Amino acid sequence: MLSIIVVSFNTRDLLRTCLASVMRHQPGAEIIVVDNASRDGSAGMVRLEFPGVKLVESCTNLGFAGANNAGIKLATGSYVALLNSDAELGDDSLTRCVARLEQNPKLGAVHPALIGADGKAQQCEYPLPSLRRIARDVVRLSAEPASAPDQTWLAGTALVIRRTALEAVGGGLDAGYFIYWEDADLSARLRAAGWELAVEPGTLVRHVGGASGGGPDAGRRADLYAWYCYGKHRWFRRNRPAWEAAAVWLLDVMDVPRKFLQGVRHGARRKAAWAHARVTARILALGLLGLKPRTL
Repeated sequence: MLSIIVVSFNTRDLLRTCLASVMRHQPGAEIIVVDNASRDGSAGMVRLEFPGVKLVESCTNLGFAGANNAGIKLATGSYVALLNSDAELGDDSLTRCVARLEQNPKLGAVHPALIGADGKAQQCEYPLPSLRRIARDVVRLSAEPASAPDQTWLAGTALVIRRTALEAVGGGLDAGYFIYWEDADLSARLRAAGWELAVEPGTLVRHVGGASGGGPDAGRRADLYAWYCYGKHRWFRRNRPAWEAAAVWLLDVMDVPRKFLQGVRHGARRKAAWAHARVTARILALGLLGLKPRTL
């Protein structure tokens, strides 16, 4: 059986659309909604309009990873799908991902192809983070390093995971990330444990993107950017050699004055650039003290 976990945080109307599409295209699935202390009536809407859905109402914001872990604990299926509340199924995409997993016992997780709100293809597979890629963003290296097929990670937008693979890497996501990087971390751990990952082509999952975070990644608020920076350093500490993690820290030290100067040169972007510079400096300082950003 397939268990579908949807984490909700102030996305009531999108959540309604998401759940309606799940009911339509995955009628036999177990559906679990974990509400992260939403203030928009999301939980009440689920109780009223989707009484067959298992609802977990958290009194605090557990973050994306923590909330999914709460759903995973309740899930009874042999396959677990992590589905964003701003995603909408257009067909039996998740069933097809399960079929792909059943056909290949080496696969640990499969992600359906995505399309954005504009109808264009949306990326769901990315190169695993590397020191070269981080350096490219800071010192402006011109060449994008190529990625081998076994050096990629899958987004958590509509990720279908084999339960035994999940249990082999600890049983869930790393709740220390709160938001951002937890899916890259899960993929890295699955690959390290010998599991393969894949994208199922020809599927139809629409994804708005950034709904809970207030918009697309390029326009992250300062508080969300803090968790992004924190997650980046956590990922390198957990998945790469210590010297690489230290090098990434030093690159961010270099990036603080670069962002400040960027704000000086480009007045229209000054507020955002300086806010990101301050956030980066704060995360570097918190990292030295072993502390995390404030929970949203």
